[in-house]
Amino acid sequence: MSFKILLLIILFITNIFASNFNAKKLTSQDIKMLKEIKKQGKKYGLSYSLMAIAIKESSIGKYLINVDSKDYGLYQANIKTVLSRQKAKNTPWNRNKYAMRLISDFQFATNNAIEELVYWKKVHKNDWKKVWSSYNGGWKYNSKKAKNYSRDIAIIIKRLKRVNV
Repeated sequence: MSFKILLLIILFITNIFASNFNAKKLTSQDIKMLKEIKKQGKKYGLSYSLMAIAIKESSIGKYLINVDSKDYGLYQANIKTVLSRQKAKNTPWNRNKYAMRLISDFQFATNNAIEELVYWKKVHKNDWKKVWSSYNGGWKYNSKKAKNYSRDIAIIIKRLKRVNV
């Protein structure tokens, strides 16, 4: 199988949830969680971004661990980024400690995602496409993968606004 075909398959699989996301099929538990996320993000103007990221990254908390990428929690924060932000040494103990906090502590995970988005919002001067791209790809926000991620977040936000979650 060629590399290009494999890459296309991977991109298709990783983007399938956003393209299939149907806000009208949210459970009452999903809606409750999204309303809490919306409330937490309101002060920063990040409500819909946070809700969309939670949908895209963890299916609103259904998948809290990605061992391959070392991303954890509702918003799938990268553990190395979290350790750096917390000024914690990158040790197995700290990786486990902060991964568990991202998984089990809604407020910690949400505050971390807010800090990440606020940082990229400042870097990109409120260019949301780049902000969302950087949430996924960091400084590689112009990569195809990061741009596709940004597009998916925009689609999810549009669908969330239609049903007024």
